[in-house]
Amino acid sequence: MTFTQRLWRFMIGIFIGTLLAVFFFGARSCTNWLPNPQVRQFLGEAGLMGDERTRCLMQCGAVNMSDLRGLLEEGDIRYGKSDVRNEEGTGKYYRIELDDRAAEFVVTDTTTLVRSLEWPEVPPVCDCP
Repeated sequence: MTFTQRLWRFMIGIFIGTLLAVFFFGARSCTNWLPNPQVRQFLGEAGLMGDERTRCLMQCGAVNMSDLRGLLEEGDIRYGKSDVRNEEGTGKYYRIELDDRAAEFVVTDTTTLVRSLEWPEVPPVCDCP
């Protein structure tokens, strides 16, 4: 068997494999098993709850729950600024940043606590610590 025959059969195999993959997977995304979607799903499953400052910002209307959900779903997880191994003993947390907004999402037993919220659009009426 010559090189061109082997190459031709290899290309036919690649073509058939591609067709089968498109048929079985269709338009589904195959990236759900990567770390970022897994962490986002894990943090969002239990429900979000804010610390004192976050609740204060929510009461004066600077932030709402959909803003926090948007930050969780669209933001970038900064693993270098997170403590995913709980080395400090403060609880496992993930720092998520999006543009000039950021927050730490702390994993607890029943909920996810949002702390260290950095939100630039805070009105001066809010007197939150």
